[in-house]
Amino acid sequence: MGADLLRDDPRCREAFRVGERWAMEAVYRHYLPLVVTVVCHGARDCRGLFNPAERDDAVQTVFALAFEERTRQAYNGVDPYSGFLRGVAVNVVRHALSRDQRFHRAEPPPHAPPEEALEARVIAEETAAHLHRFTDTLSPLEQTVLRRHFGEGASEDGLAAELGLTRYRCRKTIQTVQRRMIRYFEAHGIAPR
Repeated sequence: MGADLLRDDPRCREAFRVGERWAMEAVYRHYLPLVVTVVCHGARDCRGLFNPAERDDAVQTVFALAFEERTRQAYNGVDPYSGFLRGVAVNVVRHALSRDQRFHRAEPPPHAPPEEALEARVIAEETAAHLHRFTDTLSPLEQTVLRRHFGEGASEDGLAAELGLTRYRCRKTIQTVQRRMIRYFEAHGIAPR
């Protein structure tokens, strides 16, 4: 590329700062190879873009930013303009890469439960709803057996004494409730077959 056009040519630099068309064209033609190199191959710790369409967009974005009035005024005329423009190009490439979804890891939103916990919660809620519907199909005695034995862990002996049943009758009621519950949940796809 040779000499640095805007640093070395004060007339062109002043015309560029005020936005004269001929100066902008000269800057575009002179610095285009630099911008294309940065966009295609990267610079410093930033890699280039692969997609030709993204490259074209990035090159035009670099010059659009460089030709904005505030950016033209920001160049001090002492440092090489190539370094200034390279910085603009690197920022544009980084921004394009940050938007590229291929390089993002799929992560759950903040404060969201992990996938396994969410799945377990959904299954637990579905199971609780089915258990409530199943309970409505039982007699009052069977509901008490279900709640006390399966829900609260009461023993057969203690439950039999509490309900005024023989131990044998209490055991049979527990077995009946258990068989019906298994069939109900299997019919609704909850329990393993």
